[in-house]
Amino acid sequence: MNTICALCGTPLTSMDTLLGENKLSDGSILCNKCFNKATNINKDLVNTIGNFNLPEVRGIILSGKVDDLEPTIVAPTLETPKIEVPVTTYFDPNSFQDYDQPTRLDDIKDQIVALNAKLSIFVDSEVKELVNVLENGEKLIAIAEGKYLHNSLEGIVFSTQRRVVFIDKKFFGGVDENEFMHDKIVSVEHNSSLLTSSLKINTPGFTAEFKLYNKNAAKAFYDGVKGYIGHSQRDQQQSFQQEAPKSVVNDYTYTSQKQSSPQDIFQQTIPKPQPASSNARKEPAEVIFGQLEKLGKLRELGVLTEAEFAEQKKKLLERL
Repeated sequence: MNTICALCGTPLTSMDTLLGENKLSDGSILCNKCFNKATNINKDLVNTIGNFNLPEVRGIILSGKVDDLEPTIVAPTLETPKIEVPVTTYFDPNSFQDYDQPTRLDDIKDQIVALNAKLSIFVDSEVKELVNVLENGEKLIAIAEGKYLHNSLEGIVFSTQRRVVFIDKKFFGGVDENEFMHDKIVSVEHNSSLLTSSLKINTPGFTAEFKLYNKNAAKAFYDGVKGYIGHSQRDQQQSFQQEAPKSVVNDYTYTSQKQSSPQDIFQQTIPKPQPASSNARKEPAEVIFGQLEKLGKLRELGVLTEAEFAEQKKKLLERL
């Protein structure tokens, strides 16, 4: 006697065999669950299930499952024509960004590179803040990393054509900013030690002192600002519109040269030719070598030709 369902293999219960309606023509017996599946697909099987064998019933159930998976395709008619809906792509001009276009921050970073400043990753937030601190037309002429001893804050001290500024970006937002206008600065002092250097900005009644984390930073800062100290804002404005201010250093007249390169940020000096003299005053070697380094940078930037560089180099070496 059959004790399991011929389709699903589950044990038959007394309810499955009570009426004998689940018996197929080949003697196979279905459980009520499988019987209901078959009759739900074909209602006529309720009274005629005994006329079908097991393979036929299995085929009926499987065909019903396949039909459930197949989508119903409705042929287009004259009353309901098939309409192709075009897909429209919208272009938002505000979302377009030209990644080749340099940003204000890119320009500031180029100025820092041109100054050959040694800044660490610890002042990245201060460098980014320069976008908000620098005014239109201001360019960096000196920058260094260090501590402002007056308030023991650490950040960057920088100078533009008209002011010296110290900024410290707070960890939780906000900026501590100290400003010293060039026309209010009496003098600038610098000193260096084995690893660090010091910078003093002297104004009437107050001296701002900075400890810089590079032994050459204070000297480089001083060299960058010495031609601007004590100039009134009016004088500075006129010098920006006409020509860069001139200063005499070691019997040579140096003039800031505006570069025609794309960055247009690096200003250097060209020594003015002096008449040859056998009694020319000798200069310290470190001064001459510093001027030779400046000439080398001008040659690299294309301001000086090889011939001009060689001529000026010869004149400088004669002063050793």
